[in-house]
Amino acid sequence: MTKEAKKRHLILHDPNIFKGLIILSIPLMINNLIKTIHDVIDMYFVADIPNYGIESVNAISLTFPVVFTFISLGIGLSAAGTALISQFVGSNQMEDAKKYASNLVMISLITGAALNVLSFFSAELIMKTMGLTGYELTESVKYLKIRSFELPVVFMFFAFTSIRQSTGDTVTPVIYGVVTMVVNIILTPLLITYFKLGVSGAAYATLIANLVIMPFGLMQLFKSKTGITISKNYLILDQKISEKIIRTAIPAAFGQAFTAIGFGIMNGVLVGYGKQTVAAFSVGNRISSLILHPVMAIGGVLSAYLGQNIGNQNPERARQTFKKAMILSVGLMTVGALIFLPFREWASSIFIKEDAVALALAKDYMFFLLLGLPLMGAFQNYLGTFNGTGNTKYTFILTVTRLWLLRIPVVLIFKNYTNLGSSGVWYAMLLSNIIILFIGMIIYKKIDYKPKIKIKKIDVLAAE
Repeated sequence: MTKEAKKRHLILHDPNIFKGLIILSIPLMINNLIKTIHDVIDMYFVADIPNYGIESVNAISLTFPVVFTFISLGIGLSAAGTALISQFVGSNQMEDAKKYASNLVMISLITGAALNVLSFFSAELIMKTMGLTGYELTESVKYLKIRSFELPVVFMFFAFTSIRQSTGDTVTPVIYGVVTMVVNIILTPLLITYFKLGVSGAAYATLIANLVIMPFGLMQLFKSKTGITISKNYLILDQKISEKIIRTAIPAAFGQAFTAIGFGIMNGVLVGYGKQTVAAFSVGNRISSLILHPVMAIGGVLSAYLGQNIGNQNPERARQTFKKAMILSVGLMTVGALIFLPFREWASSIFIKEDAVALALAKDYMFFLLLGLPLMGAFQNYLGTFNGTGNTKYTFILTVTRLWLLRIPVVLIFKNYTNLGSSGVWYAMLLSNIIILFIGMIIYKKIDYKPKIKIKKIDVLAAE
């Protein structure tokens, strides 16, 4: 049995679903861990910039919602690709999978290039709108402009990852991701400290690292001996296929984009509380992501798992996969939060070295973050399920409701009508995560686990 056939068997037939989820998630967990380590290293060296440590951390952190707003469209396309291509793989319609993969790559490249131009020329206006001034404004604009040039490559990599994961290949994207992060980690201290490029050095390191892998990824998209490849014959956009991909991608993409914009608004609120609060928020989020990334990996694998089983017309196995992924996600988050709680002040002190107020705020914020991590595990599981079943409209509803209808209004109420100070932000985040869990339960009842593609036939022998 080939490696590809083994993965199909693992996803479609192996009775131990927990084993399948863990095996396929581990490479993504490693990749996410390395990404987080990179982010932590970025922050560590940026925090050491003489006389501007906290301001430099803030300059990078405050660009995150902006960068994420742009790449959210790539995430939406990736979610659509995984949902649709995995269903073709599950029903053994490989030529249709190839057509969709080729169109996905072209749509991703065009979108990334357009956003590159938009991001570059709007950088200063966006950061001024967020309320930044002085050093933070200057450095954040430089950082955002430099990173805008990585968008076409990042979008292509999202498409590549979606195509490979649709067949159960979670290892190959991770290999490229690891290479990218290692190059980035090597370049970051060199450019920031040795060449004294400051905040811009962190941006250049990320851009160069992404450019390095592009030729290899393109070569594998066309010539890989396993999985789904793309064909020159299908690179001319097919109207029906493109419309199907875009219609599926838009709700997930807009949900991510509105989430990023919402975090931008929250950052604007945090700026009003002072630079110590912004630093605490930034450091707390970076550290908590060390624990959160494993369930994000499970959510990514869950999408492909569900897609293939739906394409294989096995809805009961898909339902069982959802339940077991939920148990695994919430369990991991609970254990991780309990382990990390006693060490949150020590972890924060690695990045906040000379500001006792910022350190105290970070410790306080991380308590609420860790308390809510099991809820985030459930939330990510719902997102993976809605994306994997092709019901991306529910992803949009869940993400937008959590931030725009719950979190931001409560943050503003606490800010304007209470004396809670920055703690009101922490309380609002935890409260929104609790309420959204119940909304997710209600929406989940609408999932029918029916294919979102036309099933022509199922080659039973090939699926075995």
